[in-house]
Amino acid sequence: MKTKFILLLLVVAGGAGAFWYFKTHPVTPAGATTAQSGRKILYYQSAMHPWIKSDKPGKCPICGMDLVPVYEGDASTTSDTNLVVLNADNVTAINVKTEAVSRRPVVRTLHVIGSIQKNSATAAWFVFTVYERDLPWIHIGQTLDISLPSVPDRVYHAQIKLHSTEAFADRNLDEMSDSTKIRAEITEAPVEIPGFEGHAYFNGMHAESHIRAATTDVLAVPRSAIISRGSGPMVYVDKRGGGYEARPLKLGRTGDNYAEVLGGLDEGDKVVTNGGLLIDAEAQLTSGR
Repeated sequence: MKTKFILLLLVVAGGAGAFWYFKTHPVTPAGATTAQSGRKILYYQSAMHPWIKSDKPGKCPICGMDLVPVYEGDASTTSDTNLVVLNADNVTAINVKTEAVSRRPVVRTLHVIGSIQKNSATAAWFVFTVYERDLPWIHIGQTLDISLPSVPDRVYHAQIKLHSTEAFADRNLDEMSDSTKIRAEITEAPVEIPGFEGHAYFNGMHAESHIRAATTDVLAVPRSAIISRGSGPMVYVDKRGGGYEARPLKLGRTGDNYAEVLGGLDEGDKVVTNGGLLIDAEAQLTSGR
């Protein structure tokens, strides 16, 4: 009898404890978690890998970092399919960097390979191959510094001339390689190999040059900002407040570090130069592309 009375007291105490716990810890329906600040948490997301999402706290299975809460109003809930909105934690974690689009020269360095032709006591030519895509960087009057493995201690100089004894270019491109031959007249003719000076002017000697070409000031975007898709090049433009807008581009000449913008951006637009691929991954997952 005494044992039954003790068990009854334990049951009553346990029920009272459960009642107190649920009264002070109300159950929140899934998908509608509310933070202490009163803002609704929509889900949890990896800051480094935004496509990793969960309905509860945890760690990213890729990088091991804690998932961060995404609050209502912070996530990509906009109806604009070209706009991705990230919260401040994601922007910091993926180290988003931007740069303003500006007008500047676009510089391109071409490494061209050719040979010494028609080498004589009075004239010599550096004849080199240029592919069709690089023709916009070559022009009449351009000067070149030429090096030869057979004359390692000397640099020769040449110029592409409009009026000379040889045409400056072959007008017919090679259909197999999409290339043509460009001729530059060597200033210090002839090209002489040490030990043969004045006795043998060799032709066909291997030669090469690094041509540094530059445009006038044009609207230019950093190459690090450009994302290539099947539909063409694009960038993400910082719209402030964590919003990044996908913007298709029309590009002109592409240099070493910058590309000429023919359409899609205005001077002063801030484009994402670091973190763009992760933003793009989030955009494609959000839109279902």
